[in-house]
Amino acid sequence: MHTKSLSCILLLISLTVLSGCWSRRELNDLAIVMALGVDLDKDGYAVSAQVMNPGQAGSLSGGANGSLPIVTYKAKGKTIPEALQRMLSTTPRNLYLAHIRVLVFGEAFARQGVGDAVDFITRNHELRTDFFLLVAKHTEASTILDVITPFEQIPANSLYSSILVAHKNWAGTGKVTLQQFIVELERGGSNPIMSGVQLEGDTSEQGSLKNVQSVIPKSLIKQAGIAVFKKDKLIGWLGEGPSKTVNYVLNEVESTQGNVECPDGGVAGFIITNAKSRIRISINEQEEPEFVIHLKAEANLTALHSRMDLSQTASIRELEQRIEGKFNNLMTANIRLVQEEYDSDIFGLGEELHRQYPKLWRSYRKHWAESFQSVKVSVKSDVDIRRIGSVVQPQQKEMEQK
Repeated sequence: MHTKSLSCILLLISLTVLSGCWSRRELNDLAIVMALGVDLDKDGYAVSAQVMNPGQAGSLSGGANGSLPIVTYKAKGKTIPEALQRMLSTTPRNLYLAHIRVLVFGEAFARQGVGDAVDFITRNHELRTDFFLLVAKHTEASTILDVITPFEQIPANSLYSSILVAHKNWAGTGKVTLQQFIVELERGGSNPIMSGVQLEGDTSEQGSLKNVQSVIPKSLIKQAGIAVFKKDKLIGWLGEGPSKTVNYVLNEVESTQGNVECPDGGVAGFIITNAKSRIRISINEQEEPEFVIHLKAEANLTALHSRMDLSQTASIRELEQRIEGKFNNLMTANIRLVQEEYDSDIFGLGEELHRQYPKLWRSYRKHWAESFQSVKVSVKSDVDIRRIGSVVQPQQKEMEQK
């Protein structure tokens, strides 16, 4: 009897200290934000929030009242929280930020520094850190968030998916989350990057269903390479070639296409199926660091417009050496371009110097931004062609033999 009484008392005590669902919020009371845009305004910030319309999220054809699957709300404020608070005067529900897929910065805003925006995001307990950061090239973030996209009912999902697809199969763009950006921003020996997006085509009906009611959409959101930052400020853009070089150095290449000239003037197409790089540092006689990017890559041939005999081992090795030479020359030139034009170590060379030679790094740490411009960087690649396809002889040569 005494044991039963004691159990009841303990149960009552535990019920008094349990919190229960004190922080519960009903879905019907929330406006789920899928994408956030931040632009520069004369009085502070112009914020855009792309909100999912739950009633129409399953169809791009619009509901009975012609509504779209998303709604974009806009407001201004001296701070981002103030702009979001003012947005509540037009939204019928409280903004819920935990499901954001992309955060887009307008180019003008990015050039004056995104530090304040990143500070707000990291302090907001609702926001995760796994969404992608983007810069709207030559335009405002609100313009990007206004576009109705094909395939995906929610444009934010379209942006998110296109970044994944382009990065995995093309390697000409970035795939940067908030967490990655913060890590690079806080390091002393590297600078961050972001993915770039831009609007292409006729923008007159970008926010209307008419934009996707034709075989060729009038306006599309296009991946625009990599945005180069120095600390928290955008300082320039990289095209396809330099963007691929950055991804090769950072070990961010999963697959990408390329081509190389054959000895007889023809062209061989190839696809990179695996690529890994590492940075080796040597110290010269002047006790200055010299960097060598060692790239190990595997490739498959995808096309051959040449009379080369692929049944010969020498022919395969000739193509491998030509691909290696192309990598060595182009990547070295692209790294030099970043050094000379942007003076921003987006490759993490300084961080690698810190890791391999910590004592030497102490003498470079305070002026690494200036030293990065003149340090010697070269590329040494090793390419293995794994597959040449089922047709050993090129079709043109087989036809000539017949």
